Amino acid sequence: MIKLLLVCFFISFTSQSLASSDVKLEIDSLLAKADDLRSKDPQQFNELILKLNSLNNNLSSKQEDYLEYLKGYQLAFNGDFNQAELVWERISAKGSTTEIKFRSNLSLINIYAYTKEWSKGLSFLEENLKNLHLINNPELSQLGISAAAIFYNQIGQYELGLKFANQLDSLMLEGRNLCVARHQIAESKFHLKILKLGSEDINNAIASCSLINEPVWQSAIHTFRARLMINNKDYKSALEVLTNNVVEIERVNYIPILSHFYALMAKAYLANDNQLKAKVFGQKSIELTDGMSNTESEVIAYDVLYKVLLNEADYESALMYYIKFAEADKAYFDDLKTKYLAFQLAQHKAVEQKVQIELLNKQNKLLQASQRLSESETENNRLFMALLIMVISLLAIAAIRSNRNQKRLKHLAEHDSLTQIYNRGHFTSAAQDAMQACQINQDDISCILFDLDKFKTINDNYGHACGDWVLKNVASTCKNIGRKNDIFARLGGEEFCVILSRCDANTAMKVAEDYRKAIAEIDSAPSGNTFPITASFGVTDSRLSGYSLEALTGHADNAMYLAKDTGRNQVCSYRDVVAADDSNSVII
Repeated sequence: MIKLLLVCFFISFTSQSLASSDVKLEIDSLLAKADDLRSKDPQQFNELILKLNSLNNNLSSKQEDYLEYLKGYQLAFNGDFNQAELVWERISAKGSTTEIKFRSNLSLINIYAYTKEWSKGLSFLEENLKNLHLINNPELSQLGISAAAIFYNQIGQYELGLKFANQLDSLMLEGRNLCVARHQIAESKFHLKILKLGSEDINNAIASCSLINEPVWQSAIHTFRARLMINNKDYKSALEVLTNNVVEIERVNYIPILSHFYALMAKAYLANDNQLKAKVFGQKSIELTDGMSNTESEVIAYDVLYKVLLNEADYESALMYYIKFAEADKAYFDDLKTKYLAFQLAQHKAVEQKVQIELLNKQNKLLQASQRLSESETENNRLFMALLIMVISLLAIAAIRSNRNQKRLKHLAEHDSLTQIYNRGHFTSAAQDAMQACQINQDDISCILFDLDKFKTINDNYGHACGDWVLKNVASTCKNIGRKNDIFARLGGEEFCVILSRCDANTAMKVAEDYRKAIAEIDSAPSGNTFPITASFGVTDSRLSGYSLEALTGHADNAMYLAKDTGRNQVCSYRDVVAADDSNSVII
């Protein structure tokens, strides 16, 4: 009887093991299929992700990481880059395999390109290129080279983009990697102004992407063709290319390329004197670029709409669109400068590291020579050298300590001890210098002043330690959002101020709104208590207040109090204060 029970148990256990093994194989197959279809067929990709979610209880840790990685791609494809970044950062830190960590890092590099965090992207890219030799999977290694080509093209370093794209194309590729490589070659050459219509670069790129049904990359290549035709004033051919391929990119609904299609179609229709269609596609492009900052599509679309409305004699609307065009064009140009500066900074750091290594090598050789000399001297000479080395070492240590103390004292003198941002004293000096420079160059300069709402209530209810926690987290959050050259300071208590050089009030209002949203999203739970954190903002610029720090901060303060008086947790411009004063004035 016992033997019979053991046999039955063995058969049952074996059957369960086989069934479990079958499920694992099925999951591996579904994951591989979803990975292959992620940019080819987004609808089927989404369906596979739903199916894999239903099998979540059967996933191994490796499969869980793979599924999470694909979910990150799904979020990014739909435009939710912040959540995608969080997913990939989690995998990068705690992934179960080297390969999935490497893939997550590659995706993060792409995210940083989309979010314009170029310094972060360059740092991750440099690290990945250093570790590329550790990746044994040839396809993943190719993805690493592909990411380098894509990122360098996105940051405007097209020579480097072409270098890595050619390196990728020389690896006897096939499938998606071949499509990506040839697309990047076409993109690099287009921006380097060496791409010609009908060239093998364009034909090879289209053929490679068409062969594996990659509509996103293929559509991007068609934009290069259309732009070359527009540059040659062959607007009819450009329209033909765009209209023949727009349906496919509309089906995929990849917003960055679709908005570019619409903008180019609007430009071509305007050149062909089809005002109605130029207006329709210009507005379509603008609708898609809402929320996407500093895009070339936006610049093209606003320019077209301005010209269409000017032709229609709707001068008021034409002026509005011209202003939007000018703002978008300036923002796009500023974005290009930001990319260039980020790359130059990275290059400078690399050179600095190289110089430091060379200096250390020279120092090492000098020490070795001193040692050989020391060994050849008499006992008295050896004693003298030892004493000399000791004196030099003590002087060096004293010099290093003095330098460190000076830096520490300078930091303490300039920075607020709690939040580690500028204090009021250094803020005044730095702001005056920035004001003088902008006044000389006739550049705009803006001021954002904000104050935490009901901060005293937080201190009273949860204690000053909790209040300090709020101040430090607000300062850290805002510092991460602002530009590096912005002058950000704590003026006292819960009041903060930001001076933005070469920035007008409209742009500063957007920056302040970003600050406001980020502060409102701070989770207070880590402080040990749960409560909302909000702030009220006031904004002005030199056009409204002149090149006077006292006037800028005073007017921004007036606008901030207007924000508080009208409900808190909002951004008000000094223009709103002036308007409110005008409406309340009485004419006698």
